[in-house]
Amino acid sequence: MRSDGATWLDRRLVHGETADLAPAGFGQQVREAMDQRREHHIEQRDATRNRDGRIFYRRNLLATLREREVARAGAEMAEGKALPFRAAKDGESVSGKFTGTVQITSGKFAIVEKAHEFTLVPWRPVIDRQLGREVMGVVQGGSVSWQLGRQRGLGL
Repeated sequence: MRSDGATWLDRRLVHGETADLAPAGFGQQVREAMDQRREHHIEQRDATRNRDGRIFYRRNLLATLREREVARAGAEMAEGKALPFRAAKDGESVSGKFTGTVQITSGKFAIVEKAHEFTLVPWRPVIDRQLGREVMGVVQGGSVSWQLGRQRGLGL
């Protein structure tokens, strides 16, 4: 329960989804895991407990967790790639060579490399056919709007 990324438990916690869990068996195991994850968030100051016991989660917790995990994974990958990692910001245009994917707790991410840096952006199946090719897209709210295909314009 110590993952720094956004887990399926976090999504259930943030949305208050517990009514569908059985009181015994697997449902009970999920409840216990959610309790542990909740305590982890309180320890990390991503959540607070009121005097009445109610829990309040940091605004945009899932996005914050995803960003933290991507930053950590990118920094770890940078050591082996001999390229610095640069996090992509929301609304930013991203371009470069699509060189592969990485699976982390928060989901699957595409690796987009430029000559002097690389970035990790949320993966979508549509990008797979572009492996090894130049790609361009815009990061929007935890997703990427890819602009695929031959780009027409003035060439030199």
